[in-house]
Amino acid sequence: MKQLIANPAGHIIDYIDGKRMLVDTGAARSYYHEYNGVRVDDLSRLFGVPLDGVMGMDSLQGKVVSLTRDTAHVSDAVPDHSGQAVYYISDIPCVDIKINEIPCRAAITTGLATTYISEQLLSKDKLTRVVDDVHPLYGAFKVNMFVNYFSISNKSYFAEAGELPAEFSLLSSSAIDAIIGTDLLNRFDLILDFADDRLHLISR
Repeated sequence: MKQLIANPAGHIIDYIDGKRMLVDTGAARSYYHEYNGVRVDDLSRLFGVPLDGVMGMDSLQGKVVSLTRDTAHVSDAVPDHSGQAVYYISDIPCVDIKINEIPCRAAITTGLATTYISEQLLSKDKLTRVVDDVHPLYGAFKVNMFVNYFSISNKSYFAEAGELPAEFSLLSSSAIDAIIGTDLLNRFDLILDFADDRLHLISR
């Protein structure tokens, strides 16, 4: 496992082939300068870390991506665990989960440090804090965080989540009810098996 490049928000930034790359499963393709109006130089300023590019799903298909809070490893080795089925919407990996006991669809997006839930499913009973977040496409914004109950694969837990911003309307129109960000790594190690299309959550 390679040590990730430290950054304030906890994004997955790694040296890959000698380049500082943001590993973003929410990006359909990899790029080094600009893609869909997103410039790598702008991402560097937003994240506070100089980047050379973004590694997207076109580079990760068929690979097994193992992540902890501080390390990353990409290989061809398929895990032994059964895991949760992964499927794709517009080339973005998704899983079926439950939020507050309601079945829904979630996108797995390592380009976001925060998990988000649609307004229809988000419980706002317990506001915990306001955080600053950065999205590669939509820039920086503030997010109200609330405690909600998640069931993913065979794991159930309470965790913070923000309300899915209006800017993410494209995801909402794809019937995606939530976005799972890298804050999941605060609780579990993660294996994204894009060879066998399975998600594995590993309790520490």
